[in-house]
Amino acid sequence: MSNVTGDTHLADGVKRYLSEYPGEIICVRQIWYEGLEGCGVPSPEQMEIMTSAVKSLPGWKDIGDFRYEKFGVQPSFKRGNTPGDPVRSGKIMVQHMFELGSLFKTPDGKVLKVVVSEVYNIRCFEIADGHMTGPMIKFKPQDDFAKSLVKIEN
Repeated sequence: MSNVTGDTHLADGVKRYLSEYPGEIICVRQIWYEGLEGCGVPSPEQMEIMTSAVKSLPGWKDIGDFRYEKFGVQPSFKRGNTPGDPVRSGKIMVQHMFELGSLFKTPDGKVLKVVVSEVYNIRCFEIADGHMTGPMIKFKPQDDFAKSLVKIEN
């Protein structure tokens, strides 16, 4: 759904994206870029349409401003548990479990260091002989791989 602009079409796109969104926290810019494949900066009118669409959905509540790596400080929403909401399969691991600089052991014994921790993406490098090595490893906090990691306490 590329560069959506119509009021109804835009609001429907927001609702459709959030019905499939696996996370618990989101901002309208994330919806615009990642969910609706919007191009450029959304207009104030488009931001208002998307914000109203999120506010109209049961189970989403306004949590005020929240800082995102990609989008800066943005008004944000959190999925809440309200009566009648469908039960979601599995729980998402929250961002604070992957603090910057923390170390995790993989099932195969490798040690990873977190270099970027976002609500939707975690990025790490393997640590070998005290140095970061190899390509960056990127995963979503709700992936099975993320759930298999064991934090190494300092």
